[in-house]
Amino acid sequence: MPRALMLIVLAAGCASGPTAPSEPPTLVSVVLRSDAWQTISDPQPFPIGNDASHLVFDFSTSGSMHYLFTPSTLSTLRGTLMVTLQVATTGPVLFESLDPQNATCTIPSSVRPFFWSNDNGNGAYDRWWSNPRAHTLAQGTGTISVPLLAENWSSVNGRFGNADAETRFNFDKALLNVTRLGLTFGGGCSFGHGIRISGGSARFRLTEFAIR
Repeated sequence: MPRALMLIVLAAGCASGPTAPSEPPTLVSVVLRSDAWQTISDPQPFPIGNDASHLVFDFSTSGSMHYLFTPSTLSTLRGTLMVTLQVATTGPVLFESLDPQNATCTIPSSVRPFFWSNDNGNGAYDRWWSNPRAHTLAQGTGTISVPLLAENWSSVNGRFGNADAETRFNFDKALLNVTRLGLTFGGGCSFGHGIRISGGSARFRLTEFAIR
């Protein structure tokens, strides 16, 4: 074998790191059937149901919603994650974050997409949140559209996927090993430490969760 060709082959054989498939996976709308979804919440599990084809739950005045998620049918994510939702309120509802807002913890009470990877691991790079794109909880409808690019997502410790080479490697690895998709509810200094309400009632309706 010519030396130049040998060096090319050796270099290719020594390459390391996550490798995405040459073609993206089939893009899908996630099933919103309530029995396919789980929660991390108080109470646990949280009562969720369906209104027509929509996934719904009522916020609690005594408990709280933290995570709402479903197993992913795609192990590899490419494209843009799209969430469409509606919040319907009665009375002067206050959405309260269990991690309260203050001078340094200013995230409003909100909901945002996340994905969970590596067999639902608990490591620093196993859960990734849309950041800063989220929906502040209030009466009305909204759509969250987040390209699955490193600069749009942050880890458990708040590191953006493009912060450095190590974090980028782990973000890319997570996109190739997705096991759950969903939403988290939080505010203050956290994305998923829970939301409760006071002063009225509020229903959350998820109308679309899709990868496009």
